[in-house]
Amino acid sequence: MRRNVLKALATMTFAATMLSAPAAYAVPVDLELVLLTDVSGSVDSGDFALMRDGYAAAFQSASVQNRILGGTLGRIAVSLVYFSDGAAQSIGWSLIDSAGAADAFATTIQSTARPFSGGTGIANGLTFSTGLFAANGFEGSRRVIDVVGDGSESLACGFSTASCVPVQNARDAALASGVTSINALWIDDRDFFGDDPGDIINALAYGTTNVIAGPGAFQGIVQDFAGFQSAIANKLEREVSGNVPEPAMTSLLALALVGLGRARRRRS
Repeated sequence: MRRNVLKALATMTFAATMLSAPAAYAVPVDLELVLLTDVSGSVDSGDFALMRDGYAAAFQSASVQNRILGGTLGRIAVSLVYFSDGAAQSIGWSLIDSAGAADAFATTIQSTARPFSGGTGIANGLTFSTGLFAANGFEGSRRVIDVVGDGSESLACGFSTASCVPVQNARDAALASGVTSINALWIDDRDFFGDDPGDIINALAYGTTNVIAGPGAFQGIVQDFAGFQSAIANKLEREVSGNVPEPAMTSLLALALVGLGRARRRRS
């Protein structure tokens, strides 16, 4: 009888331990990264294909893979989110801990379909992405949201509004919840949003005011979707390694990406 009682107590103790410590079984990674990508109406089918293929090529590149594998733990967790009027997690959290895993993630990216098209809901996208970090099965030393877009918020604010409080609130809530930083890459393929003198909204000023935040947060701009592949690879390398430029370097990165986009456009 006593043996049965002790066995029952041991079983109950083990079960209680397992139920009380699920977080202990989260996979440790160097980085938890959400790729938050604009698929609003201004992104046509050709633009969408260029972005999707650019992401895939970046994860297939030796430079990005080497940065991932060269980290402290040599692994990261990544999720792909498309946003417009709403937001959808098109690829769930994926562990990348080898070149083969990075290649497989790239293949999955290429198979994603565009979930919707509409207005530009940066605030909704940030809020949705923030909620994905909780209980995602990973525990990273850094949590980063990587915003890619070609326009300003058009749902919670007018598209010509340089300072959008709902986007700022979503940004601040993300940081308060444990997101380490929010970075951005802007695509200047429109007449009103970019870095040209005649643009209504300067994309870099917009990003600084409303979107990017956190220690070492940075942004860049590329002149067209054709230049996206090289720009996103450069950005991912910085995010994966944590070797991001100081705020003073943001303009230099932007100028480099501008030059890349213009060179490609001249060749085309």
